[in-house]
Amino acid sequence: MERYGFLDIGIAVFVGAAIACALLLVWVRLNRTSSIAARALLTEAEDTVTFLFDDDHLIDLTPRARSLMSHGDNLRSDWENLLSLLSARFPHMRSQCSDLASVGKKTITANDNQHGWIEAEYWNGIARITLVQDQIHPDETLDPLSAEALEHELETLRSIGEDSPQLIWKRDAEGVLVWANRAYIELSEAIYPVGPHDILPWPPRAVFDDSIAPAGNAPLIDLKRVDAPDSDDPIWYEVTSLKRGTNTIHFAVDATAVVAAREAQRTFVQTLTKTFAQLSVGLAIFDEDRRLVLFNPALIDLTGLPAEFLINRPTLFSVLDRLRDQNMIPEPKNYKTWRDQVAALEAAAEQGSYNEMWSLPNGQTLRVTGNPHPNGAIAVLLEDISDEVSLTRKYRSQIDTTTATIDNLIVPVVVFSSSGSLILANSAYRQLWGPRQGGSVSNQDFTDEIETWQAMSAPSPVWLKLKETLARRSSDMPWNGSIWLDSHVEVICHYAPLPDGNHQITFIPSANENQPDGQIETLKLQESQTLTS
Repeated sequence: MERYGFLDIGIAVFVGAAIACALLLVWVRLNRTSSIAARALLTEAEDTVTFLFDDDHLIDLTPRARSLMSHGDNLRSDWENLLSLLSARFPHMRSQCSDLASVGKKTITANDNQHGWIEAEYWNGIARITLVQDQIHPDETLDPLSAEALEHELETLRSIGEDSPQLIWKRDAEGVLVWANRAYIELSEAIYPVGPHDILPWPPRAVFDDSIAPAGNAPLIDLKRVDAPDSDDPIWYEVTSLKRGTNTIHFAVDATAVVAAREAQRTFVQTLTKTFAQLSVGLAIFDEDRRLVLFNPALIDLTGLPAEFLINRPTLFSVLDRLRDQNMIPEPKNYKTWRDQVAALEAAAEQGSYNEMWSLPNGQTLRVTGNPHPNGAIAVLLEDISDEVSLTRKYRSQIDTTTATIDNLIVPVVVFSSSGSLILANSAYRQLWGPRQGGSVSNQDFTDEIETWQAMSAPSPVWLKLKETLARRSSDMPWNGSIWLDSHVEVICHYAPLPDGNHQITFIPSANENQPDGQIETLKLQESQTLTS
């Protein structure tokens, strides 16, 4: 039993070793086959620009192809670098090579109708891409100075694009992102973060998913919104897209401040519109061509003009013609004079000096005001002041009636303000103390009047008491005092306080041979009734 156990172990070890050797031989054969195939494919194109790819990995290339690939970007794969380098002449190479494994061989012509083409072959899992130059026009190399100048210019342009604060990216003819500057990549990584150990994807995830390529050579400008994860407010970009050959270059500038300003302006305009709509004053704004550009509902209510007429942006003359037809302006003597007045209205409104009252045939009164606006526009305001005019007329009538009543009293009455200015004197007062110089009481005050009183009468303590009373500028109790005129006539000086600190002084002649007993009491009663009314 022991002998058969050792024999079984030996057989198992021998079989395992045999299997391992067989697998090793298969692996070596396969790799030798792949290496031999790659070497064979490359040996045939030693003097050409040829690349060997295993999927998107570059496994070998000719010396001339190596100098071309030295300008590639380390962030891209080898296949993406080749597509980017050849995209100017072969913009659809990506899709043309998509079925190379099933077709086996393809010839891709240049898009610029120049000499040269690409031979693409697929054999045993390896793709050979050869850039063929026409034999009639062999490849010409540049002199070292020209090559250095071109390289310097390329490096300058590359640094400008990479260091630009704008977002710049390029898409090929099929809409695939083939290049992006640092600002675009950083924003893409901020929006779509990856883990600390993850490999950054290429191409980076699109910041703007719906970027539209322009149809022609004219630039296409669009406004795009980006929702950043670390901000509650969106970021707005103004994206400019340019067609360059078969590629499209996009530039994005931060326009958040501009959008915020536009939104603030829109809100302000809406607020003004709501405010204008609630005003009781009619508003009409005419532009520099004198066409109506803005009006509020109150204008329709005040003038009766149809909304359809105002919406069609009539001229200032058309509006006034329509108002004249509806008897909404004062009727002039003739049409020519009225047109001249309209021209004066426009000129005065431009200078900010037009202000006029329109008394209409229907009894309505409008206050029309013209104000200048920027860029030659004018604003015309119409306000219905019929109630105000009616109330003013009523107050004026009451004042005139009261003044006439006091003026018809046979008792001399004079009224001073709280500051001592003379504000009222009736005819009896002027007859007693003489006419005022200049025929007006507006320039007289208590000091002037008391000098006249003292000059035309005997000395009396009444004058001193009046001075003290008016100097206090406050209400006091009524009181009486006697004074004697130069004609030896006794006069009763009666003081009475009035509202707002005003003062009333009444001079009542005493009873004599020309005045029967009891007339003074009648005059006092008449005065009391007048003041009460």
